[in-house]
Amino acid sequence: HSATADGEGPSALTRVRRKPDRARYDTAAVHAVLDAAPFAHVGTVRHGRPVVLPMAHGRSDGLLFLHGSRAAGLFRDAADGSPVCVTATLFDGLVLGRSARNHSMNYRSVTIHGSARPVTDPEQVIAGLRAVVDHLTPGRWEQVRKPTTAELRETALWQVAIDNASVKERAGSTLDPDADRALQVWAGHIPAWLTFGQPVEAKEVPPGTELPGYLRALSTAAN
Repeated sequence: HSATADGEGPSALTRVRRKPDRARYDTAAVHAVLDAAPFAHVGTVRHGRPVVLPMAHGRSDGLLFLHGSRAAGLFRDAADGSPVCVTATLFDGLVLGRSARNHSMNYRSVTIHGSARPVTDPEQVIAGLRAVVDHLTPGRWEQVRKPTTAELRETALWQVAIDNASVKERAGSTLDPDADRALQVWAGHIPAWLTFGQPVEAKEVPPGTELPGYLRALSTAAN
């Protein structure tokens, strides 16, 4: 049930202390947020200072893959032994209370603590890159040209084990105190979700090239 490595509940790093009733530690909840989030933020420590950057990611079973340039400072931090903290958040809506104090947001957020290790095995590199490419567009990898040997030399791929993680989430309407309920102020919540517009074709796409169904589905998912 736990998303920790030993199966004995959350670690000291991942245990949610503020509003612990909003926390979940099961693997399915962690994976669901990672799979739905368009990107992740990765934090390291560089010369004693925190550094946080957004990164493309993909997941395969219990591994999170992070993609970037070999020259990226974030990967140099990890190579130097810095631990990493990976977060991914889904914004689910605004919560508008009757008082300024009770405004909030609905969200789902995952936090992973661990170490980033370089992926060097050629088959694992391909599997990791496929996870990144197919993350939001499942099926894309099968259609596109695969990386050349030269391209692979310029690409860095790192993996983080998803075995020390937690999810925190909020859903529903405002939690106003009884004393505020008679105020003539609109209160409630406004749902929000990630949407994609209509695909814009690049120049010189050969005539007759059809828009793949998985991309058409992206732009119609919210309708």
